[in-house]
Amino acid sequence: MNTTRLQHIFTEKGYHVLPVKPGMVLEIHEKVGDGNNQRIWKFKGTVLRVKKPNQPDGTFLVRGEVARTIVEKIYPLSFDKFEKVLLVDQNKTRKSKLYHLRDKVGKRAAKLKSIIKPEQRNTDLYAATIATKKAAAPTTQEETTTEE
Repeated sequence: MNTTRLQHIFTEKGYHVLPVKPGMVLEIHEKVGDGNNQRIWKFKGTVLRVKKPNQPDGTFLVRGEVARTIVEKIYPLSFDKFEKVLLVDQNKTRKSKLYHLRDKVGKRAAKLKSIIKPEQRNTDLYAATIATKKAAAPTTQEETTTEE
């Protein structure tokens, strides 16, 4: 696959790659609907895997509960319909794929050690990636003007 072309499209559209890792508990606020029918749909769950981290075409799998039914959703790392992505908790993991959590129920499923600091809870990962992109953008523009 031509990654330079993909990277060019990624920067041209202004997409932002989320810094998501397995073991994170996220609350995703997603825009759903078209036109005047848009609303925000909230989904809270644990990240089980991340494919192609830090890549524009990467994805992550979130497992959560909706209306007492277990649901797994696959989201792209650079998704323009995110309203916000809140980091609720981050657990210590020894594996990059947490598929073994599918079989755990109740107390065994909750037996993960939290490694997040209290001041990091409920931080918006989506807003943080946009802020870092904007902070990095002027330095690249300055470099291009000095080169010319």
